[in-house]
Amino acid sequence: MYKDIIISLDIMQKEVYDKFMSFSHLQFKPADEIWNYYPKTGAGNYNPKTMFNEAPIVETFLILDYIKNKNIKPVFWYNSSLFIYNDDLYSIKGAKEIVKVDLSETLFVSLREAWSHPFFAILEQILEQNSGKLAKPNKSTMINNGCMNKFFALNELFKKREEFIGDFILPYNIKQNEIEVFLEFIKEKMGSKIVLKYDCIQEGKGVIFKDINKTDSFEQIKEILKFNKIKGKEVLITPAYEIQREYRCYFTNNINGKNVYSIKQRVNSDQIDVFEKENIQIYKNISVKWHEVKYNSDIFKFGEKLTKEMLEFMSYDTGCLEFAQTNDNKIVFFEVNQMAGPLPFEGEDTLNMTKYYFSIFDEMFK
Repeated sequence: MYKDIIISLDIMQKEVYDKFMSFSHLQFKPADEIWNYYPKTGAGNYNPKTMFNEAPIVETFLILDYIKNKNIKPVFWYNSSLFIYNDDLYSIKGAKEIVKVDLSETLFVSLREAWSHPFFAILEQILEQNSGKLAKPNKSTMINNGCMNKFFALNELFKKREEFIGDFILPYNIKQNEIEVFLEFIKEKMGSKIVLKYDCIQEGKGVIFKDINKTDSFEQIKEILKFNKIKGKEVLITPAYEIQREYRCYFTNNINGKNVYSIKQRVNSDQIDVFEKENIQIYKNISVKWHEVKYNSDIFKFGEKLTKEMLEFMSYDTGCLEFAQTNDNKIVFFEVNQMAGPLPFEGEDTLNMTKYYFSIFDEMFK
């Protein structure tokens, strides 16, 4: 069924991993022999010099025994530096070399890791595209309980990446001494001007534009990526596009169908150099103008059509779906802001925003 199995050992602390490696002679030994090295409850037979009492160690050896007759090649991964670029997984070796990982017919497993980082939700889809599988007990608990604006939407829309998302990089466990080779890869694939985005920040805060070619960018990007493995510090990297129009579409998606009530367009001040800002914060360090898109105008119908197309693949029941049309007419999805500020314009738009909120209330009170 599978030709390779990657066994992730990241649940192990360094001393536990070292102990596991010291018992490597148990690889592919039968279960009965493996259990001889693990203390029996109430027996008082634990000898720390010749035995181990860490569950991840015994579980890993039992996996190896289980697969030994299944013609599957096992590989251990520990503290690996990984990132996803579009539809592929890459690994950084020795802080110098970037290798594309062949995931065809690969089983990627762990017994105890949470895998709540959004990296793993995308990895699961990539594995499935390659006739592989991400496997762990209670996989339904692989949920990142953040605000779920960017990464949750990215996962749901991933099957339509080329159509709606474009190029992106999602790093996991990139080390500080690997930033240089990582940035060279980004520059080669995306160009020097990039955007680094945190998930749960609103009003633009946490959207950081950087030009890799600028001398001070290296240390700044290095700091941004310092904790990329940690919940709340996950970073999504995309090219910095030349944008023609930006759409902010207020929608509901419920028993009454998919409805778009209002669309606004954001225009940044022409004088702003976003690459000089440490962090973009609307109304604080960047001047913004909002334009009303008249209901049922051609621009409104265009935004409404694309919003409904994207919602076919997404489970949000309400929110503000944000995307842009680039100067070369590509569509680039940004995020679903689940409860964006209303920004009502006088007249018809205010009435439509009332309809939007009342549709939300209908769903809440039904």
